[in-house]
Amino acid sequence: MDDWQTNLKRNWLYMLTGTLIAVFLWVAVSADTVAQQTIPTELVVYETDPDYVLTGTEPEIEAVSVVFTGRAGDLAALSVSRPQILVTIGTVETDSIDFALTPAMVRGRGNRELVDVRAISVRPDRLRLYFQPRIEKLVSVVPEVNFTFDNGYVQADSIRTEPSAVRISGPAAAVAAIDSILTRLVVRERLRESISEEVPLELTDPTGQVDLSLTSVRVSVTVEPVAEEVFIGVPVVVSGAPSSGVRVEPSLVDVRIRGPRSAVASVRAEALRAVVVVSGPADFGSLRPIEIPPPSPFIQVTIDPDSARVERIEGTI
Repeated sequence: MDDWQTNLKRNWLYMLTGTLIAVFLWVAVSADTVAQQTIPTELVVYETDPDYVLTGTEPEIEAVSVVFTGRAGDLAALSVSRPQILVTIGTVETDSIDFALTPAMVRGRGNRELVDVRAISVRPDRLRLYFQPRIEKLVSVVPEVNFTFDNGYVQADSIRTEPSAVRISGPAAAVAAIDSILTRLVVRERLRESISEEVPLELTDPTGQVDLSLTSVRVSVTVEPVAEEVFIGVPVVVSGAPSSGVRVEPSLVDVRIRGPRSAVASVRAEALRAVVVVSGPADFGSLRPIEIPPPSPFIQVTIDPDSARVERIEGTI
């Protein structure tokens, strides 16, 4: 008599085929079994009122589920495709709207009708929608840059964006919290020439509901060679004391300016005003700093000497 090992070797193909047939029959019978199943359902809200923005739901959209009945195979397929509940809001008149969720509102993916399965109940069956007025405003654009310049070159003008402001729109609270918008960081090293390039805007909006009129702006910076010029014998004047009856020592100073070539070339000696400020009697007779307002924000001014003494002239009050 053959032992079981010999039978297994001789009949393994028949045994495997029988097992597969049994599994197939079990799956087929199971798929035809009528059952109930709770399936997470996507809640889609279409809000078409241009004056309002949907800002929240209660409960959260992800918390909605639907109890379905149907054949097990159809329910399994529906669970994979994930059904939807469609809610349409045309006109908003209050900041919140209560909505009943019913099985009749349940649809298949892509707003298709359900086939071979039926929605029995929705959990939860009530939905509250929250709205805010839609507002818009103009906000400034702030360029976010990290520039370094090659030896002998400097920035010659303010960093500019074109346009300098963009319009934003969205829920009132979110829009009110935004005063400016940064550009994406622009990094350039050892610049020797001017640049101008399109840079994306970086909107910080936790709600994700604020819209921009533009998604990028042009950022420009002017770069020029460094130039220097020395003005000899610039007169020193006194501020805070009568123009007569006092003298300042020294009365003339040398002024060196350094900066972008075009800015330095445009400076005239008469535009340089060296000033010593006297605030009270204690300032007479002591050294006071000499100040010269820079003729341009990008020009550095060096004064030699950089301080002076203001004295009263004898015989004056």
